[in-house]
Amino acid sequence: MRVEAAFIGIDWSGAKGPRQQGIQLACALPGNAAPHRIICSDHEKWGRDAVLAWLLGIADGSVRLAGATKTNTPVIVGIDFAFAHPFIDENSYYPGLDQPQTAPQMWQLIDHVCQDDPHLYGGQMFAAPPWADYYLSPHNHKAPLYASRRRQTESAARAAGRSPSPTFKAIGADNVATGSMAGMRLLHRLKGALGNRIAIWPFDPVTPDSWGQLSLILVEIFPSLYFHAAGFNPARNAAGEAAFMSAALAAYQSDGVPPDFNPQGSDADEADAMISAAAMRYLMQNSDGHSVACFAVPPEGICAAKSEGWIFGVGQI
Repeated sequence: MRVEAAFIGIDWSGAKGPRQQGIQLACALPGNAAPHRIICSDHEKWGRDAVLAWLLGIADGSVRLAGATKTNTPVIVGIDFAFAHPFIDENSYYPGLDQPQTAPQMWQLIDHVCQDDPHLYGGQMFAAPPWADYYLSPHNHKAPLYASRRRQTESAARAAGRSPSPTFKAIGADNVATGSMAGMRLLHRLKGALGNRIAIWPFDPVTPDSWGQLSLILVEIFPSLYFHAAGFNPARNAAGEAAFMSAALAAYQSDGVPPDFNPQGSDADEADAMISAAAMRYLMQNSDGHSVACFAVPPEGICAAKSEGWIFGVGQI
C-alpha cells in the first residue's frame, strides 16, 4: 500500500541549556527516498523549545515539510524518550504514593515540579521531595526508593534483542531519566496546546475514525532496536559510515545515503533519527490492511500500554 504520511524521527536530549547538539530531526516522506535532515529555522542547533515550537507549527500549518504534499493525513512523529514510568509491576508509578495514577497526570506533575527549569529541562524532579528518592541521580546517589524496574514494552524489546535502561536512572552513559523528564514536559505542553488534534500513542488510540481529525501522532521510538532488528550494530559510531547506514536503511526498503554522508551530532545522532523515520514508514507501509493497523499494541502489551506506553514497532519487527 502507498502511505501518504510524513514520518519524523527525533533524536532527543535531556541535557541542560537552550540548545543541544544531540537533538537531531529527520523526515521520511512517502515513497522510498532516504530520510533527510531537518534544519532548525535559525540554522543553529536544535533545542527543546525550538522542537516544541516546530511541532506546534506543523500542527497549525505554519510549518510545511519540504517535499510533502498537502493531505488530511497526520504527521507521524517518533521521539526517543520513555513516555512513562513502569506502573503495572507495583500498580503505581511511585510506589507508596497515591498520585499520579495516569500518564497525563504524571506529565502534568513533572511539568509543574520543573516549572522553574528553563528550556523544558526536567532536572528538578531529581531534587524535589518526595520524588527525588525514586531517582538514581547526581542529587541522590543512594536514592532509597530507587529500583531497577522495567516497563512491559522494555521487557518485550529485550526479548527482541535490545532493552533501554531503567527510566528512573539519571546518571551514567545509559541515563534515561533526564531525557524522559524533559520529554514528558514536552508531551504535557503539546497535549495542552493541541487537545484532540494530537494523539500521543498508545495513551490516545489511533483509529480510522480519528485519523482524519489528527494533525500529529506522537510515538515513542528506540533507534538501537531498529538497527538491531535490521541486523546492524551501530556501536562505535558505525552509523556514521555511509555504507553501513545505506545497508541499514535498505532493510526498511529505503534508499541509501550519499557517499559523503556525515551525520550531525556528537554521537552520530542524526543516524538514529534517520533509521527511526525509515522504520516507522516501513512499518506503516507494510501494515496489514488499513494504515492504522501498525498502531495496534501487541496482545502481550495491551494491559500495560495505557499506563506505561509502548515503543513503536516492538512486537512487529
